[in-house]
Amino acid sequence: MKRITFWVILFVLIVVGLFTVKLEAAPSPATRVILEHTYQTYITPPCYEAAQKTNNIAEATLQKAEEANYKPESSCTESSLQPAKQPIAYVIAEKLGIGNSQWDW
Repeated sequence: MKRITFWVILFVLIVVGLFTVKLEAAPSPATRVILEHTYQTYITPPCYEAAQKTNNIAEATLQKAEEANYKPESSCTESSLQPAKQPIAYVIAEKLGIGNSQWDW
């Protein structure tokens, strides 16, 4: 009986820890962005409407934008890509592909 109680308590502590302990999560290199070739900047989709842009745009990933040395178009784009503190369980779910990331736009 003591052995079962120990395992139950351990399980509860692990589950509680998964949802209360937070890690800093950053956007994936595969996060979708819009490249603005004229100004050599990139724009995140939530900031697209307010962005200064031309018709010379293309869809790409954050990794490709950084490889091309493009800069964030505005502070909106910079802030939308800032790392965020998330519970361990959410980070694990995102890595396994069963949860949505805040950068899935």
